[in-house]
Amino acid sequence: MNQHKYACPYCGQHIEYTDSYCGTSISCPRCRHPIVLPAVLGGKRTSSLRLVRTGPGPAAKFQFSFAGIALFLREFKHWKTVGICMIPFVLVAGALVAASVSARRQAASAPAPVPATVIVDPQALDKLTDLTRADQLVQQRLAAVNRASTACQKASQTVTALHNQRRGAASPAALKGADQAVSRANQALANARKDFDAAFAQYQKLGGAVDYRQQLP
Repeated sequence: MNQHKYACPYCGQHIEYTDSYCGTSISCPRCRHPIVLPAVLGGKRTSSLRLVRTGPGPAAKFQFSFAGIALFLREFKHWKTVGICMIPFVLVAGALVAASVSARRQAASAPAPVPATVIVDPQALDKLTDLTRADQLVQQRLAAVNRASTACQKASQTVTALHNQRRGAASPAALKGADQAVSRANQALANARKDFDAAFAQYQKLGGAVDYRQQLP
């Protein structure tokens, strides 16, 4: 049995064959390129062909040529599966293109927006200024009422302390002066409350919404 060895010219794969395969065209087991096993003269031909595994050879290099591409496309057996997988992508792309075209047409046919007309009250700024001033005045009057109320409490405490002392400990002049201080404090509180009521009435007239009366002592 005469055995011969031949290396694939495309990928270098070693193939061992016998006389009966001389001159035969086969596909390389590794790169699938068609090759012709060289003919050898003389001897009795026997039928044997096997692949010689001599270790990992160099990776097959794709031939960037028209013949190589055509051969690959011709021998590819899964075009039907590829076509079925591409159908959803084609449908989605078509839907996106249709939506884009429709949106452009609607934008082109839509009427131009009409600018809104804003009517400004010439007296609005003056009203706002008057309201701000009225609000500040009410807060000032409220603070005055709080101070007057505190003064009344202190004057009353002083009178109470003098009257609680032992008989004769506080002079009549001191008691009289304390009573007069209480009277003046009460009058100041009444005047502060009157001023607050007037300022608050004007504030409400201008549209004030805060009820400052709830903050009175």
